[in-house]
Amino acid sequence: MSVVTRTVRNMATTEERVTDLEGRVNKLEVWAGPGQAEALAEGQRAIRSTLRQLQATTTTIQADVTTLKASVTTIQRTQDQHSRDLAALTSDVTVLKTDVAGLKADVTVLKTDVAGLKADVVLKTDVAGLKADVTVLKTDVAGLKADVTVLKTDVAGLKADVAELKADMTEVKGALREILRRLPAPPVQD
Repeated sequence: MSVVTRTVRNMATTEERVTDLEGRVNKLEVWAGPGQAEALAEGQRAIRSTLRQLQATTTTIQADVTTLKASVTTIQRTQDQHSRDLAALTSDVTVLKTDVAGLKADVTVLKTDVAGLKADVVLKTDVAGLKADVTVLKTDVAGLKADVTVLKTDVAGLKADVAELKADMTEVKGALREILRRLPAPPVQD
């Protein structure tokens, strides 16, 4: 069988531990030599001074950490707001893309309409040309009407002249008959 041994020492009281430490310090002082205790005390004072400065710096750092936590909270809120804004903008961009697609379709329809209007402009040009031609024709017809009026007047004059010529011919025929009647008879030929 094995023997049970203790691995943990019996716990000493605080007074026992301080007494033990004092004994060690006395030995250290004796062992270290003269003036060493003062040097140790001076070093401890320097350590304590540095420790106070370290505690003051720690307090400042803790205040800075508190400020940083508040700043991080503010940044987080701002980031959350930006995330909401970005989601809204993304939604708006989707709507805008749909609107732009609709506008593109409308532009295609407008292009078709403009092409039709261009064809209508050609027709309008043709109509304008036809109107100019009709105006020229009206002027020509007015001229023809004037010419017809002149012709009618001339025809009426000609009719009067023909009637006068007929009357004169009747007279000429009567005179010719009279002349022929008064002429001697032609000689007889053998």
